Amino acid sequence: MSSWKRWVLLIGGGLFAAVLLGAGLLAWLVSRVDVKGEIERAVENATGRDVVIAGNVGVIYWPVLGVRAADVTIANVEGGHAPAFIAAEDIDVGVELRPLLNRQIHVRRLVLQRPQIALEINAEGEPNWVLTPRTQPGPPRPGQQPTVDVGRTQLRGIRINDGAVSYRDARGEGQGWQIGDVDLRTALTSLDEPMRAQGSFLFNDETVELDMQIGVPRAAMRGEVTPISIDIQSELIDAEFDGQTIASSGELAGTMRANGPSLRQLAAWVGSPIQGGVGLEQFAVTGRLGVGGGAYQFSNAGFAIDLVRGRGDFVLSERHGKPYLSGRLELFDFDLNPYITGQAPPPATEAPQAAAAATDAADSPTAQIAAVEAPARAVDVNVAPTDQPIDFSGLQAFNAEIDITTHAVLVQHFRIDRSRLNLTINDGYLIASLHNVALYGGNASGEFQIDAREPAAARVLQNMSLNNVDARSFLSDAINFANIEGRMEGSINIRALGSTQSEFVESLDGRLHIEVVSGVLHGVDLGGVATTIRNALRGELIAPQATTAFQGISGTFAIADGVFASDDLSFNTPDLRIPGIGIIDAPGRRLDLRLSPRSPRGGIAVPFSIRGPWGQFTYASDINDRVQRDLLPRIREVETASRAPS
Repeated sequence: MSSWKRWVLLIGGGLFAAVLLGAGLLAWLVSRVDVKGEIERAVENATGRDVVIAGNVGVIYWPVLGVRAADVTIANVEGGHAPAFIAAEDIDVGVELRPLLNRQIHVRRLVLQRPQIALEINAEGEPNWVLTPRTQPGPPRPGQQPTVDVGRTQLRGIRINDGAVSYRDARGEGQGWQIGDVDLRTALTSLDEPMRAQGSFLFNDETVELDMQIGVPRAAMRGEVTPISIDIQSELIDAEFDGQTIASSGELAGTMRANGPSLRQLAAWVGSPIQGGVGLEQFAVTGRLGVGGGAYQFSNAGFAIDLVRGRGDFVLSERHGKPYLSGRLELFDFDLNPYITGQAPPPATEAPQAAAAATDAADSPTAQIAAVEAPARAVDVNVAPTDQPIDFSGLQAFNAEIDITTHAVLVQHFRIDRSRLNLTINDGYLIASLHNVALYGGNASGEFQIDAREPAAARVLQNMSLNNVDARSFLSDAINFANIEGRMEGSINIRALGSTQSEFVESLDGRLHIEVVSGVLHGVDLGGVATTIRNALRGELIAPQATTAFQGISGTFAIADGVFASDDLSFNTPDLRIPGIGIIDAPGRRLDLRLSPRSPRGGIAVPFSIRGPWGQFTYASDINDRVQRDLLPRIREVETASRAPS
């Protein structure tokens, strides 16, 4: 036999003999010592909890040389919900051979097979995982003397196989969760040195990979502050956390980064599904995070959701089974239309992590921000209202109480350049108080409400004041009417009820006041029409190219059932003062107007009417006041109806 084979046999035989010797010595110790009692007493002294080994204790030779204890339980705290803090089918304790000669147990490996671990917080906020070692070791079991130096036991590694962990918080609404298929491995050389745990678990049918490091395990066991870092990866979220924890409460504080393919799917996965609406898919967030009391507090945070990005300080929690958002947000340029029309926004072209990390606003306040095709206007003078249902289900998705600063926002065709508002959403009821709204070269303020708590119909209320806005741009985007130029101010106090555009228009009630100064009316030369009504038949006086320069236009309208009525219309040009009365029937898409021109320089001015369906107006004289007598009673009816309680 060659020499190298001889050496292999000799070395292998020696190792085998050493293993047999160690196994025999361990078996002898187990037979001579009450190992079950020693293990129970040692764990009780270390944890301050009663320990019961209901099964057998014996020697094992694989996968490690050591001792196996079956059916082991560590008691829960007094008054705990679960019967045991930890219950394991088997605990394998792998030991080193050499220390056995000195009657010492140096644990090389500790394996918990299929443990059930119950984490609980009672109604007073006290957790059950804070372990308090007994100040005086318990006495030996009757008739037994300790023969193993438990105080010199060393732990080199821990593994959990196929475990389950549950969590229950008896405070508030009794929140809780459970994870299964827990497989973790860790190394622990000292309770005062960092401990790293790696592995995976199953939560709501999704596998999560975990890499966690606890800075000072002894502090964690005592419920004290200790550094902690956590890295989790799954199909729904990748997250990193670096900070500290107070083990006595489970609170966390530190910096974090997280991203995932769908915020909507993530919310459903963690048990707070977002009902209705569209979007809320790809997301990312970065900043400081505090976790405690069932709330996630973000500070100095940047975030990106779909095509929306922003920054702020906010708290995300749960109330009455829904996500609840509170705090302060700044939102950069975005299109709100996807979330009020049901059109899903397109995927973001920029990685959400990069978008969340960026804290600057858009390069230009005129940047293109439309994400989807703009929906139909609430009122469109050129298009009849539709019967297509308007989806307000997104207001049922979550509740909120936040202060928001926005950069450019697109709503239908309407654009707001900058705003500050207080927003409250409560189970489908939205209230937005708007301050310092910059739009169309002017500003606005007011309040907007949507009550969508009933699925059959939503109630809308708007109180708004406008100052020095560009009339042509504002009216063009708001109601598709581009025939008036000038600077506009006014007030809007309206309410409506419905589920479709046509229902909202037909139920519109309230009041409207409008003033436009130093402008031009396109489509008609009112001065020429007022001089002689026959001129109205000439194409150049009523045509797209015809204009009327004016010093001011004003009017106050009462609104009832979608009909606008006014008896104080005023239209002033350099040559004429033109008071008037009129009715605008929005559901019927009809105008009935009577104007009475007066010239401060003298001359003849003929009272005339403008009547007919929108876009098909006819002009006629009203010297006999027939139109005036027809309109005034109808105006009074509208004024009375507009004041009736809704």
